[in-house]
Amino acid sequence: MHELEQYFSKAFNSVKPIWAFFVVAANYVLFPDAAYIPAAGALGGAVVLDIITKYYALGKRNGGILAAFRTHKINSESFWEGTKIKLFSYLSIMILAGLSVRVTMLDRVAVFLATVAYSIMFLRESQSVMENLIDAGATWLEPLLNWTKRKQEKVLDQDFVILSSETETSSVEKPLDLPTKEDGIDG
Repeated sequence: MHELEQYFSKAFNSVKPIWAFFVVAANYVLFPDAAYIPAAGALGGAVVLDIITKYYALGKRNGGILAAFRTHKINSESFWEGTKIKLFSYLSIMILAGLSVRVTMLDRVAVFLATVAYSIMFLRESQSVMENLIDAGATWLEPLLNWTKRKQEKVLDQDFVILSSETETSSVEKPLDLPTKEDGIDG
C-alpha cells in the first residue's frame, strides 16, 4: 500500500496534473476538429512574423534595432500593449470558433465558420507583415497589399453559400480572382 501511495505521489508531483488539465481543456476548446490545428499554426506563424517584421521596420527607419531601443522608438511596454490586445482578440475568436463545434449540430457549418474566421485573421496578419516590410523600404509590395485589401473587402461584403449536403463541400459563389497587370502585379 505504501508503494502505491508513493507511486501516485511521484506521478502527481512530476506530471503536474493542473498543467495537464489546462492543456487538455485548451485542446478541447481550441481544436475540436483536426482541421483547426494547421490553421492555428499558420496564424501563430503569421503573428510571429508580424512581430519580427515590425522590429525590422522600426530598426530600419531608426538606424538599427539597438538605436531604435535607445531612442525609445521601440518601447517594450507600448509594443507589448498592442501585441497583448491582438493575442487576446485572436485567442477569443479561436475559442469561439472551437466552441461553435459544440453548439451547432452540423460539424461542417462550424468548420466552415472557423475556416472563414481563421482566413480573415491570417489575411489581416499577412497585410500587417506587408505594411511592416513597406515601412522598411520594400515599396514593391504596395500593389500586393492593395490587392489583398480589396479582396478582403470583397470577401467580407460577399455572402457565403454552403452547398447542399449532396456535394459534401463548401464554396464561395465566385472563383478566386487572381491579381492582374491592372492591379500593378506583373504575372
